[in-house]
Amino acid sequence: MRIIAEIPARAGSKRVKNKNLRLLSGKPMISYVIEEAKKSKMLTDVYVNSDCDKIGKFAKDLGVKFYKRPIDLGGDFTTSDEYNYDFINSINPDILVQINPVCPLIESDDIDNIIKHFVDNNFDSLVTVKEERLQAFCDGKPINFDINKKLPRTQDISPIQICSWPICVWNTKVFKEHYEKNGHAVFSGNLDLYPISQLKSIKVSYEEDFKLAEKLINLGEN
Repeated sequence: MRIIAEIPARAGSKRVKNKNLRLLSGKPMISYVIEEAKKSKMLTDVYVNSDCDKIGKFAKDLGVKFYKRPIDLGGDFTTSDEYNYDFINSINPDILVQINPVCPLIESDDIDNIIKHFVDNNFDSLVTVKEERLQAFCDGKPINFDINKKLPRTQDISPIQICSWPICVWNTKVFKEHYEKNGHAVFSGNLDLYPISQLKSIKVSYEEDFKLAEKLINLGEN
């Protein structure tokens, strides 16, 4: 069984400029997940999937493979469905493990535990989530409590599950079939929402996220 890691890292980034190669506590941010993926005992191979030759060279210098995605899959509006479908067709893994380079606190044990959980339970897709046990609204409507009743204690309500995206896993056969039929496949087949810690869920989307991740990494090194 070929279990392939894909680290997607396009060149363009509007909110945090050049964030994949930006120095985070002295190292390019993407290097954190590359190094942890290389330590994995479950992965057959590790690829960085990018439209950028500079990122590709950096990946190869760190000892992983570079998949140069088509230029039309490097834009702001390209979806993960689209570049994953392209990658699956080109590399042909049995299981695809997407590791997000903007989640630099992910560790190799997280990767291996998630893959083992996925395989042992015969899931078709897995998305990491962070759980919040708080009273929550969406579009002004309560989603896990009743505003017409006494306010419940947080420990008595169902947690909300927020997709945090550090790691996703797919059975590629099911992914391809679902994508070709429906045009999307992230949540295809037998889905698992896998809770991961608040710390590991930190995702660098904005400048303040970058600063928080750097502080946490510096604390861990001291």
